[in-house]
Amino acid sequence: MADGLDAEAYDALVTAAETYRAALVVRLAGEAGLRTGEITRVAPRHLREAEGDADLALLAVPTDGTGTESGAAGRAEPEGAPRDRSGIDRETPVPASLAAELRRYAESAGLDESEPFVDVSARRVQMIVSETAERAAARTDGLVAPDVTPGDLRRTFARRLLVDRGVDPHAVREAGGWETMGTLDGYLGPLDGRAIAAAVAGDRTGGDRSTAGTAPTALGGFEALAAPDGRTAPLAAVPDGLIEADRWAEAWVVRGVDDRDRAEVAGAAGVDREALVDAVPADGPWRDAVADGEAVAFDGSAATGDRPGVAAPVRYRDATHGALCAVAADDAPVSPSERREVAALGRCLGWAVTARRWRDLLHSDAVTEVEFHTVDDEAFLARTSAALGCRIELSSTVAVTDDASRFYLSVDGARPQGVADAIDGAPGVSDLRAIETREEGCSVSVRVEGGSAVRTLTEHGATVRDAVAEDGRVRVVADLPAGADVRPVADGFRAAFADARLASKESVPRSPRSEDSLREGVADRFTDRQWAALSAAYHGGYFDWPRGSTAEEVADAMDVSSPTFHNHLRKAQRRLLDELFEDGRRARRPGQERPGQE
Repeated sequence: MADGLDAEAYDALVTAAETYRAALVVRLAGEAGLRTGEITRVAPRHLREAEGDADLALLAVPTDGTGTESGAAGRAEPEGAPRDRSGIDRETPVPASLAAELRRYAESAGLDESEPFVDVSARRVQMIVSETAERAAARTDGLVAPDVTPGDLRRTFARRLLVDRGVDPHAVREAGGWETMGTLDGYLGPLDGRAIAAAVAGDRTGGDRSTAGTAPTALGGFEALAAPDGRTAPLAAVPDGLIEADRWAEAWVVRGVDDRDRAEVAGAAGVDREALVDAVPADGPWRDAVADGEAVAFDGSAATGDRPGVAAPVRYRDATHGALCAVAADDAPVSPSERREVAALGRCLGWAVTARRWRDLLHSDAVTEVEFHTVDDEAFLARTSAALGCRIELSSTVAVTDDASRFYLSVDGARPQGVADAIDGAPGVSDLRAIETREEGCSVSVRVEGGSAVRTLTEHGATVRDAVAEDGRVRVVADLPAGADVRPVADGFRAAFADARLASKESVPRSPRSEDSLREGVADRFTDRQWAALSAAYHGGYFDWPRGSTAEEVADAMDVSSPTFHNHLRKAQRRLLDELFEDGRRARRPGQERPGQE
C-alpha cells in the first residue's frame, strides 16, 4: 500500500528540524532514500555532480562491510541487503539544494573528505527523526504524525519519484537499493490498454510533467550570502538577492517583534526602507515566525499591500536575529516549496549574522565588553549555586554537536555528588562527569543543550570571557565587536531569562599578551572539530598524569567514536607542533646555527 508523507507534511517535518544536522538527516532519508545506517556512512567524497543536469547531484552509498542492514526501529522494511560493488552499494540522485547544503555543512564543520556528514550511531539517527517528528506534530496540529520513522521517509522518497514525478520504477528501485519491485507495487496503479500501448510505443502519458513553477525562488539570497567581497552586511545583502527572482517584489528583515509597537527594519529591498518602518507593525506574521521558530506563509496584510508572502525566523541555534520576509509580486499564494526555501535561507542568514560577529570580534583592536546578571532559576548555574551555597566558575566550553556543548566547571564548596544531585532534572543539562576532587571543591563537566546564560550569549555572536555563579546569581562578562549594536543581544538574553539585566557596557582596547599571540597564531590552523577535540582533552584532564579522563571517556563526552576523537586530536597536535617548530625555523636567519651547535 502506498504511504509516506505528502509534500506539505514533509516540508513541515524538515522545517521542524532544530539543527542543521537534524535537517540533513531528514533530507538524506526523504530525498536521497538512504537507510538509517547509510546516513551515518556517507561523506563528502561520495558526492559528485550529475553530468548534464544542474538540478541533480549523485551520492554514492557505501556498504556497511557486513552485507546486512537493519530496518527502522519498530517497522522493518521488506527489502534485501545492499549489494557490494567494491565498497559502494549504489548511487542515488539528490536535489542540487541538498547537495549544496551537504557541502556547506562539510565546510563549516571542517570535515575531511572521508569523514561522515552525520557522525553518530544509527540509533541516534532514529532518535533525531523521532524527535523532529514529535516537534512537527505539535506545531502542525496533526499534519505530521509524531511516530514518523526513517523507513517512512524512504517511502516518501519512493512516493515522490513514482507518484509525483512519474520516474521509471526500475530507476527508483536502483536509487533506493530495493532488491525487488515488491516494495514499490503500492505506488504503481493499474494501466489500461491505451496507456500500455503508449508506453510500449515510447510515448509518455499521464499529463504534462513540465518543470514550470519549480525553479528556485530564493537562489539570489543564497548567492548574496556567498558573495566573495563580504562588504555588505548579510541582513542587507539577502533582501537584495531575493528580489532578483521575479517571484518576489519586496524582501526585508525585521527585528524587535517581541515587545514593541513597531518593528525595526534591519534591511530592505524593493521598497523604501523609511516608508516600511512606518508601515510594518511588530504584531504580524513575522512575529509568529519568530515565536514559533518556523516559516509562516500568509495571504496578505496592510504592510504588504494585501499581497501574499512568507516570513521565516533568522535563527542560529537558540539565537533569533529577526525575521526574513518575502512579498510576492502577484496574488499567487506561497507554495510549500517556496516556504521551505525561504525557511532554509533564514537559517543560513542566522548563521551568517553570528559568524560575521565572530569574525569582527576576532579582527577587532577594541571590543565592547558587556556584563549581564541573572538570578533566573532557568539558568542552571544560578539554581545549582543557590541550592549548594557554592561558587561555580566556568573554565571552558566545547561544542560537541550542533545543539549541545560540554561545560567544564570549577566548583568551590561542593563535591561532585552534590553538584550531580543539584542539577538532576535541570532542563537540557545531563551527563555530569567528575574530573578532579579537591579538599574544598571539585572540577566537573556537564553536557548542556539549554538553560544556559553562556550558550545564549555565544549563539548571539559574543565571546564569553568570564562566567561565575554564586549564591544563586550568575554574572557573565562577554565581548562583542567594537561598535556592535548591543540591543539585539540584550533582547535575546532577556527572552531566555526574563529577569536578566545588562549591568554594564564599556568599550575597551584589547591588551595583547604573549599567550594570546601564540593562540591567535595557531587558531586558524585548526578545524572546529580539531579545536573541540584538543579543548575537550585538555580540560578533561587527558594530558594530566595520572589522567583525569581516558581517550574513550573524552570521546564519549564529545558524542563521537574513539577513532574519530583520536583522528582529530592527532591532527590538532600535529598542527600545534608545526606552528612551534616551523615558526622557529622561519625565525632563524640563514647561516644561523642551532642552539648548542658548534
